[in-house]
Amino acid sequence: MKDKVISIFKEICSIPHGSGNCSGVGDYLVRFAHERGLEYVRDKKGNVLIRCDAVGSKNDPDSTVILQGHQDMVCVKTDDCPLDMTVDPLDIRTENGFIFAKGTSLGADDGIGVAMALAVIDDKDNPHPPIEALFTVDEETGMSGAAAFDTALLVGKKLINLDSEEEGVVTCACAGGERLDVRIPLSQIASLMEGHGDHLPNKDGQVPAGPGWIKIHVTGLAGGHSGCDIHKGRLSALRVITDLLGQIKGFDFSLAEYQGGRFDNVICNDAAAVIIFDPLKKNELMKHLNEIKDKAFLHYVKIEKGVSIDISTSQKPYPGTGCVLGFKQTKEFLKAMKSVPQGVTLMMQDRPESVDTSMNLGTVRMIGDELKLTFSLRSSCDDRRRELEGRVIDALSAVTGASWKVRDPYPAWQYVPSSPLRDKLCASYKELFGNDMETAVTHGGLECGYFASRIEGCELVSIGPQIDDIHSVKEKISVDSIDRTVKLLVKTLERLC
Repeated sequence: MKDKVISIFKEICSIPHGSGNCSGVGDYLVRFAHERGLEYVRDKKGNVLIRCDAVGSKNDPDSTVILQGHQDMVCVKTDDCPLDMTVDPLDIRTENGFIFAKGTSLGADDGIGVAMALAVIDDKDNPHPPIEALFTVDEETGMSGAAAFDTALLVGKKLINLDSEEEGVVTCACAGGERLDVRIPLSQIASLMEGHGDHLPNKDGQVPAGPGWIKIHVTGLAGGHSGCDIHKGRLSALRVITDLLGQIKGFDFSLAEYQGGRFDNVICNDAAAVIIFDPLKKNELMKHLNEIKDKAFLHYVKIEKGVSIDISTSQKPYPGTGCVLGFKQTKEFLKAMKSVPQGVTLMMQDRPESVDTSMNLGTVRMIGDELKLTFSLRSSCDDRRRELEGRVIDALSAVTGASWKVRDPYPAWQYVPSSPLRDKLCASYKELFGNDMETAVTHGGLECGYFASRIEGCELVSIGPQIDDIHSVKEKISVDSIDRTVKLLVKTLERLC
């Protein structure tokens, strides 16, 4: 079974399938079903449901099991990688018992889950109950596939989600979440500099004498997943910059550039900002900011040894020509950000080792005439998530012109103390490997929240093989772990017949 899973996984890796680009994998799933004479449904969103009769047992609808994974992957690559991940296949390699992709993310999240489900329904040797294999789209960018899927198409009341990354762990609850987009209007640099010396742009938009400018660049941070790694206390490069700028006293300055973060569900590890100010005060401000940096660095380096804070300037005029955050708005913005949390805000009372509620400032961009920020909010309780949302909105509403919009909210999957499905899974693990399976609650988002809230009486578990460094160019998956996880899935399905 392991070899079949890996073979199918490599076929999936040959098809570009980043979020929003899943049609190729959808076509593959439809062909897979059609070639085997299996009933399938492909909805308008692109979700694919494949139905498979029982093997070695009766086709009892009450015993139907849903195997569920998602078609899309997070696409990242190294700067020197020549592949275009929207059209090119991944360059899959196997070394030292691990599968990885050269120069790119691997997409084992969740290509391996899709491959395991397909291998099971293609297998005629091992007994299993009737199976509904559901493969959703765009999980990584807001779970819109699961949100749009009509669960009335499903018969099963037992769902095994194949989208976890820790072998030997059964996930039995997950946080809900949302994206919060904040927009702040920018000012023209010419009108901004009025009253701050004769340093205005000429007719071509350039600043010949130029305001003084300083660039702050924060690098060397570990980053990580804003759900799975948020409890590790890692620094956010975006928050380091806002914290440093928030400590500046006695100087007027404007935020002229601010960029950082690639995904809103990732802790930002690299960010940069440029501030502009009265050039006559350049030396004083540079000295003041370096003093702030040196003191802050002693604190930050205790948290992450690799942190680097570079503060630079130049005698050349500031090259920016567009819009900037005004002096007043910059003060308002930095003051507001002091009230906006980063990281864990609450741990669970009944599971103190697990995160209940958290916040991550994922991306910041200055585009056109707007400063755009996206926050990722998560909580095991939807009401607490909305309370956190209110805190952020209350703080940033003090910034002149700020507006906001909640995007892609998804529900939490609540923990239930008793679950026959979970018991049978754990019994299978014990039988196969002689150890007790660990139960866990993840702060990462899973599509299980949608199915738990929409399928009355549904039991759910989530499992998967060991995947290291997901969503990164270092992503890799253990071949042996694939083998053990497939054996666990097969044994559990046999128990469920």
